[in-house]
Amino acid sequence: MLANNDIGTQVSVGIAGGILAVIVAVYFYWSITSSALPTNNGAQAAAEREELARTCVDEDGKAIGTAADFQTWFRRVEKLQVEIHGGAKAFLFAEYRYLVVFCILVAAALCGILYQESEPLAGLFTAICFLVGALLSGSAGYVGMLVATEANSRTAYQCTKSMKAGLEVSFASGAVMSNSVVGFGILGVSVLYVIFSSEPLAWQYLSGFGFGASSIALFARVGGGIFTKAADVGADLVGKVDSGIPEDDPRNPATIADNVGDNVGDVAGMGADLFESFVGGIIATATLAVSQSTGDLANAEVALPFWVAGFGIMVALIGTVIVRTYPLPNKADLDRLLLQINLGIFTSAFLVVIMSIVACGVLFGFENELAWRYFGCLVVGLVAGLVVGSFTEYCTSYEKDPTRYISESAKFGTAPVIIMGLGVGMVSVTVPTLALCAAILGCNALGGLYGVSLSSVGLLATLGITLATDAYGPVADNAGGIAEMAGMHESIRGRTDALDSLGNTTAATGKGFAIGSAVLTSVGLIAAFLQQSGVIGGTNLSASLDKPVVLAGVLIGAMLPFVFAALTMLSVNKAAQAIIAEVRRQFSACPELLRLEEGSDEIYEPHTGSDGKSYPNSANCVAIATTSAVAEMVLPGVAAIFAPVIVGFLLGTLGLAGLLVGALSSGFMLALTMSNAGGAWDNAKKWVEKCAREGEDHAASKFTKYGIKKGSVFNSFDATSVKSIMDFAPIATDEAAAAVMQEHLADTFTQANLKDELLDLYHNRHSAVVNGDTVGDPFKDTSGPALNILIKLMSVISLVLAPAFKNLGEHEGFGPTGWWIALIVAVVIAILCIVFVGCVNNANRASQDALSNDLNSQKLELWTKEAVARSTVMAELKAEDAEDAVATAVDQIAAIAVPALLAGVLKVEARGATKDVPATAEETFKLRESFFATLLPSIENRLGMSLSKAGRKAVIAKATAELAAGSSPVVEDKAAPAEEAAAAAATAAAPAPAAAEEAATPLADGEPGAGAQA
Repeated sequence: MLANNDIGTQVSVGIAGGILAVIVAVYFYWSITSSALPTNNGAQAAAEREELARTCVDEDGKAIGTAADFQTWFRRVEKLQVEIHGGAKAFLFAEYRYLVVFCILVAAALCGILYQESEPLAGLFTAICFLVGALLSGSAGYVGMLVATEANSRTAYQCTKSMKAGLEVSFASGAVMSNSVVGFGILGVSVLYVIFSSEPLAWQYLSGFGFGASSIALFARVGGGIFTKAADVGADLVGKVDSGIPEDDPRNPATIADNVGDNVGDVAGMGADLFESFVGGIIATATLAVSQSTGDLANAEVALPFWVAGFGIMVALIGTVIVRTYPLPNKADLDRLLLQINLGIFTSAFLVVIMSIVACGVLFGFENELAWRYFGCLVVGLVAGLVVGSFTEYCTSYEKDPTRYISESAKFGTAPVIIMGLGVGMVSVTVPTLALCAAILGCNALGGLYGVSLSSVGLLATLGITLATDAYGPVADNAGGIAEMAGMHESIRGRTDALDSLGNTTAATGKGFAIGSAVLTSVGLIAAFLQQSGVIGGTNLSASLDKPVVLAGVLIGAMLPFVFAALTMLSVNKAAQAIIAEVRRQFSACPELLRLEEGSDEIYEPHTGSDGKSYPNSANCVAIATTSAVAEMVLPGVAAIFAPVIVGFLLGTLGLAGLLVGALSSGFMLALTMSNAGGAWDNAKKWVEKCAREGEDHAASKFTKYGIKKGSVFNSFDATSVKSIMDFAPIATDEAAAAVMQEHLADTFTQANLKDELLDLYHNRHSAVVNGDTVGDPFKDTSGPALNILIKLMSVISLVLAPAFKNLGEHEGFGPTGWWIALIVAVVIAILCIVFVGCVNNANRASQDALSNDLNSQKLELWTKEAVARSTVMAELKAEDAEDAVATAVDQIAAIAVPALLAGVLKVEARGATKDVPATAEETFKLRESFFATLLPSIENRLGMSLSKAGRKAVIAKATAELAAGSSPVVEDKAAPAEEAAAAAATAAAPAPAAAEEAATPLADGEPGAGAQA
């Protein structure tokens, strides 16, 4: 075992691993940022574009674009990347300005609260550690954001070459994030431990490091989550639902803010979150070691988490290399991509097990039973993390049954989708809960509370690669959005979409992993708090359920996650409303944006609105999302930080212990439910989109369940093939039904109806899952992930303040000093929150009123212009009013269209009872009358007119008379198909709709013009 003064050996492996991680992060950052897109006119860039134009082909072997096309795409990609990068930096700078003030105030408060006569510098040292922890946590998140916003464009560019090239870049970006987190974290704790190792309260001071990391993590998660989901919900509702334009359409000004949010929420936020878990596990384990052991045993127990974490960093790099270098086909599906990721993760996990044997054997002796007990704790924690991640993947991957069941429930509407998603989220807590319970019980039997805390170190030993798989997701998502907004070829977008689907699954898995690690870390922190505060070890106190303050604390703690989740959800709602109002204002100011044809070159160019400004203006949406997110993150953050302070002084350490247990229990369940339900809803939507684009089954390519996403998908339909009919016709459930339909699908008119039916089917199914995904967005990216930080933050705050509670001595609450301290803190915080919320609400109302007034002014101006235009048209038509103008136009349409339709219908032949017996006049008349009544609605649809009941009755009556006069048993020379009659009528009346459209005013039934309206 280690000698008492062997501090260098204790942290040597950790420092070595930390330095290596930082070096690797710098290398990957340099490799990503040093490569530029070939956008200039230089010879090398031109040659590369020519090579891409020659080698990049689609599935049919055709070139996907010329060298000029690639240059256009890459320039758009570069422009979008600059906007996303600038927006992300602007948000983090705005957020960090607030956090600097917060950290300074908290550090000053720690100096005062933790002041002791016996240790006058205890508060100062804790405050220093707090500031260092906050600085390193924020720095790790900022580095991750920087590289992610550089790698997104490079990933889209590399996907023009192959899917593997895109994976290499995006995963390298995730590796920068992960290695920054583990490198900064272990180096920070190691260096501070070396500095304060001579102090008897060294680990008490270092708990401040965890407090600083938790504080930054909370605000980064909440602020970033509010930003990203406000932009996402706003972009989806106004873009896809209101305006009917695709996701990531360049005309939508909120899409840039949406992509910015992916980086500040899912990269910087997640990085800061796991930074705290990583260092929190080490701090809790070492604190328990010095509390329960002495001498060489304590030194070895302190060194073990450093060694395991350091070895874990090293072997995680091997897993990263495997993921980036293992062969990957261009047409890899989600299962194959998951295999690529899991190969790296499980290889690293296996190597961690080997290195854990080495660490335990060297520190405690291979012959010592304690070494193998602690090794068992590490393995149990590692396995528990893999179980939680694997079951989360099962519940959220669209290759698995739970998510597909959600997609299938879309045929019944939105409500079943939401109900099914909530059910999946609730059921998803079972296996992780049982796995963590088994881990806690097993590790306690093996190593006591130290063993339980040590299991969290084992779970996070492979953080270097597990965080990389999580941070990779937003980069792939950004790459897909950029490829879509830049108008890149579908084959390129197919590769980015595949990487994006993998990223969604790994992100859901990463959230489950983070929540599981938070539970084990919090258990260790709570145990350390109970020892440091004097509840256990050396006192007769017991935090048993027969004490009212403990029960009260449990109930308050169980309530807090729900209040916290509600505050974050409401914050997303308010911020999303601001984004929605801004996007609607821009579309109103520049309606030309929505008139542009999807896929045309014009949608990529700026357009001048009625106010003379350039649209779309994504900078406004980014600014609104930034302001809203920074303002809305304050209230949830304050509630999380001061709740344990108030309860600790009011209900004492026993009541605070109950609060921590209650918050841990309900927070864990609620976090898993929200995260997994949101992930399942998201992938259910993606499954519907995938099926409508590629078919429900790769072998059969069926489109009968979810329809077709685009009309071009229907080009592969073959009306002469029974199999093709079964693949496309929802009612062709077997070969017999398909054979019956085959005869009627021979004409283009019926095929067009089938195509429209499939498009409508997709719209209905997709709308239902989009609504579910919109509900799930704040579930999985704001409230759910932030809850695990809540339970860790309250635990580490309690550990930091444990000496103050212990010195106060009011363990059972309501003491003569503690209650008024709690009252003063509660009143001051309440007043500050009320004033702050009032100011924010007033500012929001003023902003909304300004946007509403601007929107109304634009509508008034547009209405005035339309009124003037109508007046001009009326004067040109020499009509007294709009009704007469519409009647004139409809009369002109009817005068041409109806006779043309009649002429076509009169050519229709009726068959007699047998081939030799001609049809009777009555039979011919009835057939033609039926044809006319059937085809008349088609004429109305094609010409954009709608006959009223009275008008349609008059037209049919007149036509019936002419048909009766023209029908006879004489067979015509050749019968014209029904669709030719409709087409002839529509073609004959083609010039008329323009006039009708200009004078489009509704007509009431019975008015002139046969009761029609254009």
